[in-house]
Amino acid sequence: MLGSLKSELRKIWTIRSTYVVLAFAVIIISLFAFYSEGMRAGYDSVPADNAFKLANLLSAAITNLGMFGALVGILSFTHEYRYNTIMYTLTTSKSRTRSLLAKVAAVSIFSVFFTAFVTLLAFAAMYIGLAVKGLTLGPQTFDLNLLWQVLLVGWGYSMFGLVIAAFIRHQAGAIAAFFLVPALVEQLAGLLLKDNRAYLPFMALSQTAPPQGMTSSDLILSPGKAALVVLAYVAASWLIAWYLFLRRDAN
Repeated sequence: MLGSLKSELRKIWTIRSTYVVLAFAVIIISLFAFYSEGMRAGYDSVPADNAFKLANLLSAAITNLGMFGALVGILSFTHEYRYNTIMYTLTTSKSRTRSLLAKVAAVSIFSVFFTAFVTLLAFAAMYIGLAVKGLTLGPQTFDLNLLWQVLLVGWGYSMFGLVIAAFIRHQAGAIAAFFLVPALVEQLAGLLLKDNRAYLPFMALSQTAPPQGMTSSDLILSPGKAALVVLAYVAASWLIAWYLFLRRDAN
């Protein structure tokens, strides 16, 4: 298992798309956190003395960029089908289950790294932006529960992306489906489900780390309940993906 995990991590860190995604994250955060939340604080964003400014920045950073971090897992998985290297992966492992678990574990590790990278960079960029403008970040109210909420959002995006890749296996199709499901499918389904739209997978994920300072009456699902919904979707979808991975042809 350890050998398979090292192999999957090596695949992630040796494809150019991983670094393209990280570079894209740096650019977006520089524009968003440094300029809007830092230099333009009080104009384009909440003032520097707002008690929830830091917490809401970290939540917004991973909520908006988590999908791009998930692209790394999608590309890593589908590259093997695109170039037919999946045959080597399966023949060098004694178990398809072990191969799939290694992929899930490797992408999970990357998602933790990506989430930490995005949130720390966002804080640093905002702080520098405030300093350049001569502003000081006021006393902050920071609920430690936000730490696991942010990590779960980053991990949830990666797991949803990876399971879509496992279902479709075609690179362009998996990427298109990953962006279309929350942007189109869930929006249309939400028109029918009304308040129950909160139980759709990506909508539940977005409620796992809501803006701080909101009361329980402002939330359709509490962060804890939203997290349970997300975990239920992840578990059910991966059980199906595991069965298909065992039964379907490698090509």
